[in-house]
Amino acid sequence: MSNLNVFLSYCHEDEQFKLKLLKYLKPVLKGFNASLWHDGNILTGQSLEDSIQEALEQSTIFICLISSDYLASDYCIDKELEYALDKQKIGKANIFPVVLRKCNWTHTIFYDLKCQPKDAKPVIKWDDEDDVYTEISDELAKVLKSLTSNNIKKK
Repeated sequence: MSNLNVFLSYCHEDEQFKLKLLKYLKPVLKGFNASLWHDGNILTGQSLEDSIQEALEQSTIFICLISSDYLASDYCIDKELEYALDKQKIGKANIFPVVLRKCNWTHTIFYDLKCQPKDAKPVIKWDDEDDVYTEISDELAKVLKSLTSNNIKKK
């Protein structure tokens, strides 16, 4: 299959959401032979900046876990998201926003993007954790399938 690299951008205050989401994404990513990168992949002694930059450059999908903490993070917004948006303008990245907690995301660049979960209802507002994380991972599978189909058509 194609070379699909997923970059996961999140704020450390949302670590619990990241860990839960990773469990649901694993079979989807494996099914598409896609790799997922997050800052937990950085090894001791490696440059944080260089590692993040390299992962961003190789990414084809940019998942951002949106919360008030994420929107308040200059690093997440000004470094990671801005880079991904620049790549999106030239057709090299897909932004995959996931609304974790109620926040002012509609006043940001995300207002014009389809957000997950369904109807951009924050993850924390769902009654069943399995439902919401399964829905998000199913939507990611649709995006991965679309990218895989587009790559096959181009060849």
